[in-house]
Amino acid sequence: MNIIRLLIDIHLKIREYKAAFYFLFLFWFMGFITFFFTETTENFLSIFLISLGIRSSIKGGDFAGFYSLMWPILLEVIVFGFIIGELLEKYNPNITCKILSKHQYNHTLIIGYQHLSERIIEHCIENHHKFVVLEDDEELVEDLISSGHPVVIGDATETSNLKFANIEHVKEVFICINNVRIAIICTEKIRELNKNCPIYVRIFEDHIQEYIREPPLNAHPFSISKWSMNQVIKWTENKKGKAIVIGRDYLTQSIAYHISLQAEREVYFFNDESDGIVFPENPQLHIINKCACFLSDLKDHVNLEEITQVFICWKRDSEFDDSLYLTSKLNLRFPNIEVYVRIFDEELVNLISRYNAKTFSSSSSAFKLLQNEVRSNSAIYPKSKRRN
Repeated sequence: MNIIRLLIDIHLKIREYKAAFYFLFLFWFMGFITFFFTETTENFLSIFLISLGIRSSIKGGDFAGFYSLMWPILLEVIVFGFIIGELLEKYNPNITCKILSKHQYNHTLIIGYQHLSERIIEHCIENHHKFVVLEDDEELVEDLISSGHPVVIGDATETSNLKFANIEHVKEVFICINNVRIAIICTEKIRELNKNCPIYVRIFEDHIQEYIREPPLNAHPFSISKWSMNQVIKWTENKKGKAIVIGRDYLTQSIAYHISLQAEREVYFFNDESDGIVFPENPQLHIINKCACFLSDLKDHVNLEEITQVFICWKRDSEFDDSLYLTSKLNLRFPNIEVYVRIFDEELVNLISRYNAKTFSSSSSAFKLLQNEVRSNSAIYPKSKRRN
């Protein structure tokens, strides 16, 4: 792999210096032709050595003096500058990582870089499995590029980017993006280019899961939200009292709607982006178009003395501080309320547990569940099962 990377670097550096090498060659060729016609007493080898500056010209006149002055300068600036300067530096890591991706075979392709993708990549690096990452946001994969891992920056729906990821020779593909439209298009493009590789697609909606599962796509849909929902169902089983659900995505909606269908329960659903709500409303479900970050936001609409459960389901990393603050205040003022907080980083579990709250939907637990969904030849297939 190091040899391939070295050859790629050299290829890129030569391509960058192509114009300079052309100029150097033309300057040398002009000198060689001039000396060929002026040094009539010299043989071909001698003229060649004169053009290289190894021998001195006898009859070259002023041109010979100009040539002997300029040739060493050009040679030093272009050739030695290229060798000493550029070969010791890392040239355009983005392009290097992109071309390196094209030389991968029987590898795992991860499309989209977010929390679950990080776990897959970490597993591949730790276990020395070949992989390529395809992501359109360069900032997200900056560390991977700096480390020299195979990365393609670009739109996953573009055929050219998929080909740079050597899609025809992948072992498997994990599509871990939130945009359903892009996930479907990407799945269709991949299946056109590779008829056999397993494609694991993160999809929430049942009808879309059914669509991509059927021929000709034959993909393997999975949903972190559905896995999380199974845990939530256990937590809400046989519970009484009113509940608060805070968030805005499909999982949050599912939690609110599920609780509202239970006997003798009411749900106050705080969602500041109500346009995307897909479930049918019912008298037990109260939708409040507001972002709830403080106790005062809740008290304006709910009597917290009547609340038995609170689900804080913010999804963005920037909102974790709000989740932690609200959790701490609920624990301090209303310790009898059961609080459940959605997180993605396993490292944050201890922070939440300080306030007697439970966590769900972490990327670590999602990765373990995904390991049970993949084929036995997958790069992330559990080692314990492989031994058995």
